Amino acid sequence: MTRTSDETIVRLAIEAALQAGASAAEGFFSRSSSTTVEVSGGKVENVKVRDGSGIGVRVLVETRLGFAHTSDLSDSAVKKTAKDAVANAQSSAPDPYNRLPAFISADKYRTELGLAPLDEALVSGRIGMEERIDRALSMESTARAYDKRIAKVRQSSVSDAVHESYVSNSNGVGIHHRITSCTASILAVAEANGEASQMGWDFEHSFAFKDLHVKPVGARAAQRALELLGARKIETATVPVILDAPVAGEFLAAVGQALMADQVQKRKSLFAGRVGENVANDAVTIIDDGMYERGIAPAPADGEGVPSQKTVLIDSGTLKGFLHNAYTAARDGVASTGNGVRSSYASLPEVGPSNFYLVPGTVTRTDLIAGCSRAYLVTDVMGMHTVDSVSGDFSVGATGLWIEDGKVKFPVRETTIAGNVRDVLLNIKAVGDDLKFYSRFGSPTIL
Repeated sequence: MTRTSDETIVRLAIEAALQAGASAAEGFFSRSSSTTVEVSGGKVENVKVRDGSGIGVRVLVETRLGFAHTSDLSDSAVKKTAKDAVANAQSSAPDPYNRLPAFISADKYRTELGLAPLDEALVSGRIGMEERIDRALSMESTARAYDKRIAKVRQSSVSDAVHESYVSNSNGVGIHHRITSCTASILAVAEANGEASQMGWDFEHSFAFKDLHVKPVGARAAQRALELLGARKIETATVPVILDAPVAGEFLAAVGQALMADQVQKRKSLFAGRVGENVANDAVTIIDDGMYERGIAPAPADGEGVPSQKTVLIDSGTLKGFLHNAYTAARDGVASTGNGVRSSYASLPEVGPSNFYLVPGTVTRTDLIAGCSRAYLVTDVMGMHTVDSVSGDFSVGATGLWIEDGKVKFPVRETTIAGNVRDVLLNIKAVGDDLKFYSRFGSPTIL
């Protein structure tokens, strides 16, 4: 199918919905294809090839909302889906905040020229299965060769995807987007002297297959596993904590959920009613930017067709606002921030991050460690998703490295870190320069 045919399908859905009685209608078409190769022990363990497309139709009948979706793109199926959406709206409760985004002049859409170029080799299918397998095997062999104590690699995985979407509505919105994405991840296992085995994980992302450099990923995973060999338990202590970039990213994701407007409106956020207040140390600036070139998911618009924008949420410690989609923006009487996120054509847009990150500082990770007379460098956590978004309380399992006199003294296992998000934000003393995205949330190392 072509871009023209995608737009034709969406127009057909909108016209059918309006003819069936909708006062406003929207079509969201998406097509995705992906390939994942997993290897272990020098052999291919699994190959997954997925390809799917479909359309979601969202309509309003006055202020009643209806939605339906289908993967059958025949004219008759698309028309039926539009009619089903109208029928669903007619049986739903009215809500004055239900609305579809209005058309915004074309110059408000930040050009796709600023985005990473498409990997035409992926789009055209020129990347063969052997190339994918070779990358995964190369990453595994790099990890195994890094040190004789690397006993095995549980999984070495290389994935790539091509995603295309088109969203349009009866208000005049119409935006098309294509993106290619590649990832590599590996889990290495280290063993020595009969001690408990330790695992190290690493990940990398690129927009083009040729830019997916897997050997450094394998080496970093091996190093992380080796660092934890001989890990010991420690007595209860109150010390400064350094969150390694991957862990800081998980913490930022917990903070981010409390900055989504739907959570604030439900009074399920520790930031509710605090706009304008100091909520973090002045070293902390948090931004969501739909077109951020270092992010994982840059796009010219969100899943509702609202132009992507740069939204400063916390500026030098001061809370400035929240992320909105069209619905939450209407409830608060503000403009959408372009954060109507869809997981697929089969879902309605929810409030979510685009490229959400803690602005990096200028100090290196090495210097952060060197500046600590005594500290705990946390390299992995379990249970960060259990952070209470209302109270901010958390208690998570952690492993990491004990720091004394600016140097790593020994690895640490089976610890529990407890505290409150508010206190952590207010007590961040320094932010590293090593910003990295492991998901839509990205963070540097923080102290």
